[in-house]
Amino acid sequence: MSRFVPSLILVFGLMAAGAASARPSGQEGVDAGVVVTQQAQVQTPPSAREAIEKSKESAAERARAIGPELKALRDEMAAQVGEVRKLIDKRVDEAEAKARSYALMAAGGLFVLMVLASVLGGVIVALLFRRNRA
Repeated sequence: MSRFVPSLILVFGLMAAGAASARPSGQEGVDAGVVVTQQAQVQTPPSAREAIEKSKESAAERARAIGPELKALRDEMAAQVGEVRKLIDKRVDEAEAKARSYALMAAGGLFVLMVLASVLGGVIVALLFRRNRA
């Protein structure tokens, strides 16, 4: 615990130095709220307002004109996504079928191996009993 105290003091010192250097030297007394209210009090000239209104209207008209194009694009993308989903479903079904066939082959192979082992074990045991009787 005592070895962390010097590190903690160093970190706090660096934080204080960073905060002191982050504030510009000529603006110690300037508040952000004062700057925002001063900017809000600035009036835009009437010609700028008219230009803004005209640009808003033209933007609204362009947005209305783009609407059908966006709908067609959305429909096309939905169709492409549907095709991709069908392809993925097909590939998943193929992979499931392949995995199922491999599992069945492995189970069959293990069964055959088990039968061969039991037959071989039976033969060995029979030979041992014959040898012991003789």
